[in-house]
Amino acid sequence: MLLSAKLPLLGIMVTELNQRLPFANSDFYERLTQVGASEGLDVFVFSPNRIDWQQETVKGYFYRSERQAWTTNFFPLPSLIYDRCFFHSKQTYHQYRYHVRKLRALPRIRFLGYGLGGKWEVGQMLQKEHALQLHLPETTLLTRGSELREWLRTRNDVFLKPQGGMQGRGALHVCKLNPNEPDSTIQIKGRDARNQPIHQHFGSFTACWHWLRQLIGNRPYLMQQFLTLHSSEGLAYDIRSLVQKNGRGFWESTGMAVRIGKPGSVTSNLHGGGTAEDVAVFLAREFGSSKRDELIDTLTLLSNVIPTVLEAHHGRLAELGIDLGIDRDGLVWILEVNSKPGRTIFARTHNEKARIQSIANPIHYASFLLQRKLS
Repeated sequence: MLLSAKLPLLGIMVTELNQRLPFANSDFYERLTQVGASEGLDVFVFSPNRIDWQQETVKGYFYRSERQAWTTNFFPLPSLIYDRCFFHSKQTYHQYRYHVRKLRALPRIRFLGYGLGGKWEVGQMLQKEHALQLHLPETTLLTRGSELREWLRTRNDVFLKPQGGMQGRGALHVCKLNPNEPDSTIQIKGRDARNQPIHQHFGSFTACWHWLRQLIGNRPYLMQQFLTLHSSEGLAYDIRSLVQKNGRGFWESTGMAVRIGKPGSVTSNLHGGGTAEDVAVFLAREFGSSKRDELIDTLTLLSNVIPTVLEAHHGRLAELGIDLGIDRDGLVWILEVNSKPGRTIFARTHNEKARIQSIANPIHYASFLLQRKLS
């Protein structure tokens, strides 16, 4: 049965999973449904694979608060789409891209924002802004073993990461243990594609590259300047800054938090078992209160500049998770920018105001887009 829409529809577009409720993050979407109702929006969850293009309808899931349960129904294609699709294979991505292109071609449908491309493309856009260049680590594409060999000939180590990776999966630190020796032992530490820890040693570059090729396969990878982003206790950490558009269509900072990795980890990602902490408290402990204030000013400035730079080159965006690193000299580095960020850092740091605002802002921005379309 086709649900007749009494209120404007906001569709949360997700990647379909093979489970009873076929999508992740149901608690988040449940809260979005509740906030949407207070804003005069009906919110439902759908997979692009379930669109009937002839009828312009889609099977979706709607959370009924009175029953405290998800129910299925058929909906008209929504006026607004919040893209929360994540890809675990090329096939999934190609299916998604086909449907998104068709959705974007319909003038009555608006996306809250369009997903950013890979890390290389994002880095190239950021490089165009002079004020950001000093904060971007040296990065290049990894296409053949000779490039990695040449990098290690002039440097002691390198950070390798997949172009399209997330949650720290596939990130590797490649290091020469005896830099002054021509045939130094090479160590690789990091995580594989399943987020399992890796710790390997190789007696030669040839053996190292052979192993890497088997691990990486055909996935595009980047070589990046390795930065020492560790706390005084030797733990990897970074700062996640969440910036979102509000109900007036303007960018605003929702909040920041420090993510601290497990002992021995080369990344700080929470999915790898890390923890979160308040930024001001952590930076005061690591750098002192005066330097902390200076660092927070820099973190805030970068969080304000990055969204407008990316949007100018990419097109409309709704929210960004910006990962920033601070080395032991107090220099701030832009590590990564994600257009489909998570929000668990605020629950981990008990920042209830930021947690609530991070959920409400996509709904507020959807209302803004709807009102602007109607006016």
